[in-house]
Amino acid sequence: MSAAQDIAREERSAARLEAERLKAEARSARTYAREDERAAAKFERGQSKRTAARTKTLAKEKTKLVSYAELLRMRK
Repeated sequence: MSAAQDIAREERSAARLEAERLKAEARSARTYAREDERAAAKFERGQSKRTAARTKTLAKEKTKLVSYAELLRMRK
C-alpha cells in the first residue's frame, strides 16, 4: 500500500510541476509578445519620422544637384 501511495504522490507532484511549467511558459510568451509589439510600434514611429526627414532633406538638396559635366566645368 505504501508503494502505491508513493507513486500517487509522485504523480501528483509531477502533474503540479508540469502545470507550473506550462503557466510559466504562457506568462513568458505573453511578456515576449507584449515586448515585441512595443518594439514594433516604436520602430514604426521612428521610421515614419526618419522617412519624412529624408524626404525634406532630398527636396532641399535637389536644387543643389548639378550634372557631372557642370561639376567638371566648375572645377577648372
